[in-house]
Amino acid sequence: MADPNDDLMDLDFTLPGAIPVAVKAKPSRSTVPPRIEEVARLFAEGDAARACTVLESNLHQEEFGAAIELAWGMLFELYAILGKRQAFESLAIGFANKFEKSPPTWAPTEADVSSIGKDGLATVTLSGELGANAVQPLRKLHGMAGKVPGVRLDLAKVADVDDIGCGALLETLRVFKRLKKSCVLVGGEQIAAMLSPKTVMGERRDEATWLLLLELYQNLNQQEAFEDAAVGYAVTFEVSPPSWEAPKATPPTTPVAAPAPKSKAAVADCCGLSGELSGDNRESFAALLSYADNNKQVTVNAGGLERMDIDCAETFSLLLDELKAANKAVRIHNANYLLVGLWRSLGIDKIAKIEPRKL
Repeated sequence: MADPNDDLMDLDFTLPGAIPVAVKAKPSRSTVPPRIEEVARLFAEGDAARACTVLESNLHQEEFGAAIELAWGMLFELYAILGKRQAFESLAIGFANKFEKSPPTWAPTEADVSSIGKDGLATVTLSGELGANAVQPLRKLHGMAGKVPGVRLDLAKVADVDDIGCGALLETLRVFKRLKKSCVLVGGEQIAAMLSPKTVMGERRDEATWLLLLELYQNLNQQEAFEDAAVGYAVTFEVSPPSWEAPKATPPTTPVAAPAPKSKAAVADCCGLSGELSGDNRESFAALLSYADNNKQVTVNAGGLERMDIDCAETFSLLLDELKAANKAVRIHNANYLLVGLWRSLGIDKIAKIEPRKL
């Protein structure tokens, strides 16, 4: 006879939830190897150091398949964020040998500034292609403006500058001007000749490129070129252009490179994302939603976007799903590799075209 005090007598398997129900795991939408997902998520949550350690120790130990260049790009970005220049340059040598193409170049930080010259100016050298990779390092130079009489900015080794890089360089020049500190450009004529073909009257795009070109003409004391570009800027953007202000001292003149023929290839207007985005608040994407209301082809410029946490990335994914359901074609370009890794881990590349920035 069963003991009435037996605990089993008190079990009632008819109660809701008494019998465990197997729950199917939500299928993963990730299109990247698990290690890349791990690194991307660590960075998204603000742990760049750990993300770097994990990727650094596994880059040559695991097979990343089609995501191998993505993995290298992520490590380059982590080294840059953490200020690991020697590791960055060693990785660049390995990249050139493995992929047989030019590697990324280190963008300068305040620590890279050479000693102060006899004229009191600190020399800063920029090289390679300046884009989103130059935003953070150039912002660090702003702190120098209050510590030195001025800066000598050597641009002679710059191969190209996109609109994001133009915006970062323009902001730096304006900081020194606002503080009434000298900013002597070396190779400024070369950059002006490089930017001129990118400013096409009537093509309303790349506003930072236009404004940097005007700033360079002022710095170089080229008033006629400035006024021609100012008219083009005013007509294109339907706003008043900056006013001419002759520099206090005319920089040494060097032969001006002949401008290349102007390109007529139009680039669609786009909506930009910038800074660091966090949380699941859709307000972070209010400008994007407004832009998408009026466009079937939705282009998102992520060149100024530094980081997005996981909650924000999941909200972004849901928003893109909605745009796809509304028959909107979404293209995201100029994204850094850490963002690309995170977005691909969420399957965003299945609902939008993602174009990483050039390494």
